[in-house]
Amino acid sequence: MTKTIKVDGKDVPIIEPTEIITTYKNAKTGEIYKDEAAYKAANLSKDEGQIDVKVIMPPLDLLGEKG
Repeated sequence: MTKTIKVDGKDVPIIEPTEIITTYKNAKTGEIYKDEAAYKAANLSKDEGQIDVKVIMPPLDLLGEKG
């Protein structure tokens, strides 16, 4: 069953991402760390650390059911 939320009295489906990709990186050197633990172990300063998050959503039917 699809999760919904009420908006203006109508049930609107909540769309969940199909995938979330997180990349941990040294912004100055470009080095990519395999996971958050390795990133934290590198003990980078705020200027050196970079975390990129890519959220992939399912396709949307922009024309609606009536097309």
